[in-house]
Order: sequence, then structure tokens, then C-alpha cells
Amino acid sequence: MRPSRFLMAAAILAAPLFAQTNVPDLSGIWLVQDPGSGSFEEWFANVPKPELRQEIIEDNKKLEESAKAGNVVNTMRRTADCPVGNFPLMMASSPALNLVQTKDELLLGAEYGRARFIYLDGRDHSDTKNPDYRPTGFGHSIGHWEGKTLVADTVAFPARVCDNRHPVMPTPGGGRAKETTRLTERFQLVNPEEMTITFTYEDDTVFVKPHTFTYKFKKVAGGTPFEPADDPRDAGFDKRQYGSVSTPVQK
Repeated sequence: MRPSRFLMAAAILAAPLFAQTNVPDLSGIWLVQDPGSGSFEEWFANVPKPELRQEIIEDNKKLEESAKAGNVVNTMRRTADCPVGNFPLMMASSPALNLVQTKDELLLGAEYGRARFIYLDGRDHSDTKNPDYRPTGFGHSIGHWEGKTLVADTVAFPARVCDNRHPVMPTPGGGRAKETTRLTERFQLVNPEEMTITFTYEDDTVFVKPHTFTYKFKKVAGGTPFEPADDPRDAGFDKRQYGSVSTPVQK
């Protein structure tokens, strides 16, 4: 899927609107710190393992067996009630995140055409109760500041996902997010160049107890958002593709 020029343009235009001085500005290009595995699957699983309900463990085994049999792509057509499942992968994979913070929202754009919003304008999750509301793979995110920490609360994930590798939305370590899942994220600046995001997934139908883990991010000095081409024959493809992404050291 080609990334949206609108999302990148919106991110750039929104940047000057942020005027709050009593909270940190998280704006910038941030790169998740892979410990050097060079393998996305290993990296995605490289978190403290969640305690899962037995039925989820059994279903994970079935999905793994299906993948080993060659069924590695979920070909179910994307529909209004079965959207693409993209949120966990967005926060964990190597393309840098473009964070643009304003008074009323935080935009998280990715270099491969995905973006989510965390609303900071005081709204609640009542929009998700509207009959016209359609869940997406990003869920519905609202946030507030606790001192210097941004706390984001996300609910209303879809019950199933399509046009993705799995028919479920996997979360790091072997869990999953679905319509009954609540996610709490805590964004904290360690210093102007380093940030941590601590994730806590809660869902009694998936986890025996809440699953918490932390990712570390580093700001890309001088980084700017770009729209990658999806044609390697383009002479500028490699330059754009690796303009703000560092390849992990291979072991």
C-alpha cells in the first residue's frame, strides 16, 4: 500500500501549532532500538513473556502450525468490520516514527504509510459507542499528562483483522489485541535524545495478568519524514529507504 501524502503533509503542517511549555515536546523522528537481532520475529518476541490463557496458547499453536504449512498470508478481504491489523507492528518495526505534538493531539506517523492519533483534547471513548463507529487496527486512543509523562489509553480494537499475515492482531511476546483489550502506554523522555514507551496490555480473555514491557527509542538527529517509493528500480529508492533508519548490527 502506498503511504498517504496527506498524512505526511499534515504532520509537517501541524508541528508549529504546539505551544505548551509545561510538558515535554515529543515531536521528532524516533527509531526503536533493536538489540541487533536482525530478525523482526525475534525482535517482536524479545519482551518479557505474557501469561496467557490456555485457549490462547492453543490457538497460537494452531496459527504457528498453519504458518509452517505455508499459510503465511491472511487473504481475507479487508472490510468495514475486518480492517487491517497494524498498530502493534507500527510501534515495533524498524521504520522510524514521526511524532508531531500539538495541544490537542499527538500524531504518530510511520515511514511506511501508517499513522495513528492520540487525542489530548479531553475527550473520552464515547465515540466508540456510536453505531457508526468502525474499529480500526489502531483502536481509539486518548491521552493526558501525568507530570512529564504522557499516558495514552487505547480501546476499541477490532475483533478480527484482514489483509494481514494473521487473522488476529498479535502483540509482542505472543499475546493479541482484540475488541475487549485495553492498552495503556506511558511516553517518557529520558533526555532530549532518548524516549521510552512502556506498554501494558489488559484483557481477561487473553492474559492471565496484565502484560507490561518497554521499548527504547532514539531521536534521529536532523531526521525528516519521507515518502518511500515501492519500486526498487527507482534510482533514489535506497537513499530514501535508509535515510533515517540504521540497519541493526548483525550477530
